[in-house]
Amino acid sequence: MIDLSGKSAIVTGGASGIGEQTVRKLADLGARVTIADVDEGKGASLAAELSSAYKGILFVQTDILKEADIAALSEHVSDQFGRIDIVVNSAGIPRTIAPDFEVVEMDVNHWNTTIAGHLTSTMLMAKYSLPIMISGGGGSIVNVSSLASLEATMDLAAYGAAKAGVNQLTKEIAATYGRDNIRCNAVIPGAVLTERGRKTMGKEMFELFATETPLPRLAEPEDLANAIVFFASEMSAMITGQALTVDGGMMTKLPYWLPKMRASRGPSFDEAAARYSPK
Repeated sequence: MIDLSGKSAIVTGGASGIGEQTVRKLADLGARVTIADVDEGKGASLAAELSSAYKGILFVQTDILKEADIAALSEHVSDQFGRIDIVVNSAGIPRTIAPDFEVVEMDVNHWNTTIAGHLTSTMLMAKYSLPIMISGGGGSIVNVSSLASLEATMDLAAYGAAKAGVNQLTKEIAATYGRDNIRCNAVIPGAVLTERGRKTMGKEMFELFATETPLPRLAEPEDLANAIVFFASEMSAMITGQALTVDGGMMTKLPYWLPKMRASRGPSFDEAAARYSPK
């Protein structure tokens, strides 16, 4: 049985999806959990709900595109709980904010926002939390990556590059700070039934993933939260610098179903409206 009593955890993107399920599991295992999210309504509501059953639940509104917010987050958690033991980087930037295209169609502002939201924010969370974690004797950082970091999909240039960077950053942190009893690992989700995923992928995509995945279902946020909690706990005490794919075996059939995926996925109205047209 995993026991996280006395541990202090931060979960970015903790108000919904994979982050929310991770928050719930960490709290249930005894951790004091800080929900960091830009959505004040959802974050405050979740904190209020969990506070009725658990101690040490905190919400801090955080925009991961702002370094000052990330720095203030780590400082606030340290002031409140005296330590940071676990950091889960689950927040990201939706494609409605930073549409992603093939390289020749890429708007550099969208590129920069995607890199900032997925890669730079992960680096900054480590930058400001690591000194506190080290002073407390160590801890665990868990980064949420993507299958797009492993294989090209031909229309996720910025996102795939950012998540590939997250994988390498995970290794760099693990190699550099292992001496300080810091572990850093990543989880790589396949298709996950989150609220955002339902909106962006559409029915045809979900049906394709469900039928072509060896384990014939789509992942639930809880499936990813289970892997994250494993990395956050002492159950993985001798594991660092690793990326665990949690996709129901999707990657084993990728060459087969990837062309089908591309054929079934057209640009959403948001993406079509945002396409960059050089003058």
